[in-house]
Amino acid sequence: MPADWKDELSRLLPGVRFDEPLSSHTTFRIGGPADALVEPRDRGELVGLHRFARERGLGVFALGWGSNLLVRDGGIRGIVLRLSGEFERIDFPGAGAVEAGAAARLPTLVMRCAERALSGLEPLVGVPGTFGGALVMNAGTREAEIGSFVREVEVLDLERLEPVRLPAAQLRFSYRSSSLAGRLVLGGRLELPPGDKDVIIGRVRENQSRRKRTQPIHTFNVGSTFKNPPGRFAAQLIEESGLKGRSVGGARVSPLHANFIENERGATAADVLALVEVVRGAVRERFGVELELEMKVVGEAAPGPAQA
Repeated sequence: MPADWKDELSRLLPGVRFDEPLSSHTTFRIGGPADALVEPRDRGELVGLHRFARERGLGVFALGWGSNLLVRDGGIRGIVLRLSGEFERIDFPGAGAVEAGAAARLPTLVMRCAERALSGLEPLVGVPGTFGGALVMNAGTREAEIGSFVREVEVLDLERLEPVRLPAAQLRFSYRSSSLAGRLVLGGRLELPPGDKDVIIGRVRENQSRRKRTQPIHTFNVGSTFKNPPGRFAAQLIEESGLKGRSVGGARVSPLHANFIENERGATAADVLALVEVVRGAVRERFGVELELEMKVVGEAAPGPAQA
């Protein structure tokens, strides 16, 4: 790897930040440094970045809004990208149609659709993150999942470095996953049914209010830590295992909602992962159920005994 790649990248994308703490860019407020963090504003910059990385053998990781993500304490090598600019757009090209860039914030998208009297996304108003991330993980609640409304998704073909549009018929969406995993999503098109604007906005506010009552939305967390096992609720299994409020280092199981792990006191990723194993072990012992992570874990462990 050329030693001067950082100088070359600075000339290509002047806003690049080196050795950037990813704790500043995740909802957990946890994560070691990225070798380089860049925010491409359009397709030209994005393609140029990937061509640069390919020629120099550098990895590229798409961060999104940093929700649903635990970055290990050693950080991420290579280039971390966060889409901006034209990728934040939200457009309404026709009756029921919504087009959005991958970097559009999901709560903003829900509100914009509600203001246009388009229904279906109201349950997603409290889901943190971006539209692109929501598509990849098929974000949803008990009431709705975003994959139900997808008509087309645009991705970057990383071999040819060209945008490709994938119709819904070529995509698969399932519980908290999709066939878009591993793809770089640029944006997508939804089709939503029309409704009464006042009723739709009322449902949005009701969902916001319920989340405030039942979830720790004002603490540093990634939302649901574990997927719900078939026919069960992870939060109920964790609570009945007596784990609400259980801590490891600076991480704790939320006293409000047991499927949330919070960064309560300057937690490290090692703290969170140790607490994850405590929770898994207790639920396995009591119920014989193996909990599967919903949050994604990326990056390298920090050197030393803390993460040995």
